[in-house]
Formats: sequence, structure tokens, C-alpha cells
Amino acid sequence: MKVALVQCKPVFGDRDGNTERLISSCRSTPADLYVLPELATTGYQFVSAGEVRELSDEITSPRIAAFAAAARELDAAIVFGFAERSGEKLFNASLAVLPDGRAILYRKTHLFYKETLYFHPGDTGFPVFEFRGARIGMAICFDWFFPESFRTLALNGAEIIAHSSNLVMPYCQRADFAAAVQNRVFIATVNRVGAEQREDERLEFTGESVLVSPKGEYLLRGPRKSEAVLVVDIDPSEARNKAINPYNNVFAMRRPHLYCT
Repeated sequence: MKVALVQCKPVFGDRDGNTERLISSCRSTPADLYVLPELATTGYQFVSAGEVRELSDEITSPRIAAFAAAARELDAAIVFGFAERSGEKLFNASLAVLPDGRAILYRKTHLFYKETLYFHPGDTGFPVFEFRGARIGMAICFDWFFPESFRTLALNGAEIIAHSSNLVMPYCQRADFAAAVQNRVFIATVNRVGAEQREDERLEFTGESVLVSPKGEYLLRGPRKSEAVLVVDIDPSEARNKAINPYNNVFAMRRPHLYCT
């Protein structure tokens, strides 16, 4: 399976322009699975719930439809982050759109920083879907900080974790090594670049999108400050073997009755 990490620099509030540029980036390089950053259509640094509502999209919006059409055109799966409006609730969400018309929604479980002021905590759990013989799970940014997130996806059969992110802390790309090895999965952490200055606060994003193998190999690493589309061919079946030697299978040896809950 050919996986593409689409590292971008969205313009805050320019939903149509960001959507058009992201789809154009996908068109630039053939792949089976494109993973895009968190809140890729809006930018990240909201300053009020009203602003989130104004810039959010329902699942039926024209921008969502544009990504779905691109998935059909490219005959590929596209996973992208967006601000979702569902009735009165607002979610930091990601959506996987597939060429056969399927759409799989994930709402961020662990909200970060001021997201807690504007978004509702996710209520979908961690979804895993099948595409071209691979099982793909979904997570968003700060979810990585909680080991249960990637472990739950792996226990649910995920072989590739599509991790849409807007990272401002420097740890995640290094921590992916441990999570990939411990869960024996591929992790595609796709970050954005650039900075946003809203009111009196400036956030700088760390770039360096990565794809890490079940053995901890960094198969892709993006630049720190510039946009990029990074592509690699992987064999998802490498994530199905949870044995590290003839005597130790990291999932079969789990002893949940002795763990904290």
C-alpha cells in the first residue's frame, strides 16, 4: 500500500482555499492512502466557540463533498481533519473518505489546551476500517499522549494509524517510535507547518511528519518548516505479527486483570 503524508500550511479561516490546495497536493502524487493534518481546512487557533461554529462544517457540506469526490477521482482513501458541527455540538474531527463512497468519522477523544473551551469531547471511540486489504485506525494529535489510544486501535485490529495532527510540542515524533514498537503497527503522524498569531498568542507548529514501522523504522520524515507530500510503499501485513520471538507475543501475553483501569 502506498501511503502519502500531506504536510501543509493552512491559511486560517480559508476553508475553500485550504480544501482546494489540499486536494491539489493529493493530486500531485499517486497513493492509496492520503493522510492530512488536524483541522486542515480551517487552521487551528480559534479564539471563541462562535468562531468555531462559523468555520465548522457539517458532514453534508460542499468541502466534505469535494474531498469525497477527490477520493473517487484518485481511487484512494483520504483522511483529513476538520471542525465538525453536529446540531449544537462542535467537534475536532477527522474523516476518512473512500472511493466506494464510504465515510468514517472520528471525533477527537483527548482535547488539547484551549480546544477544551470550544469543542465537545469526542464520542465515537477509536474507529478502524478496512481498505485494500489493510485495517486503518484513526486518531487526532493529543490522543498520542495517552497510551490507551494507540493500544486500543491496535487491539481493534489497526495495522496503520492515521494520526492527523497540529503539533506544537516537540515530543510526539520521537514517542511514535515506542508506540509503533509496543503495538507492532505503522503510525502515520501528519503535522502542519508554520505559525498562527491570534490575538495575543502565537503558536508555532513543529512539522516533521513521520511514518514509523512496526519495528520502529522511520520510513518517512518531513521537513521542519516547509510543506511537503511524502510517499512510501508499505506492507500492512507486517503489523499482523505481534510476536517478537518464538516465546513472546506482545498481545497474547497481556494480563489485563492485573492492570489499572
